[in-house]
Amino acid sequence: MSACYTNREVYTMPDDVIYHGRYVGIDVGDSRVGVSISDENKTIAFPLAVIERENNSYGFNQIKKLLNEKTIDAFVVGLPVRSDGTLGKQGEKVKKYFNSLKEYFNVEVISWDERYTTVIAKKSLLETRSKLEKRKKAVDDIAAQIILQSYLDHINKK
Repeated sequence: MSACYTNREVYTMPDDVIYHGRYVGIDVGDSRVGVSISDENKTIAFPLAVIERENNSYGFNQIKKLLNEKTIDAFVVGLPVRSDGTLGKQGEKVKKYFNSLKEYFNVEVISWDERYTTVIAKKSLLETRSKLEKRKKAVDDIAAQIILQSYLDHINKK
């Protein structure tokens, strides 16, 4: 089942499904994809990698290699929603990515409101005083971590 979450509200949520794997957070950009992964208990998200999108690819082969033999229950993809709740040009691109990801991996893909995650990630990296070059590359996987952690916090409140 796929679900769409906007404004941090749940529209569909399978209550009777028992999960045994991990969740993977995805922050989709035009040139890079940030990837994060949850622990097995699905309580903590960790940044995993930043994948360069060469030749407009989606980076699915690299994601598959990163995840290796891990059991994945679902992908949580950050959906850039405008402040009025609508999707812009980037949101439409992410929806295409979302559908292709679902088809490629054949697992549940959940969209999650990613408003301000890149801003939060940049601020977090500034506070750690990491070097500018490292910050530029790290922002995508940190944004993916923030997206996934937000979702994990939401589902663990129940």
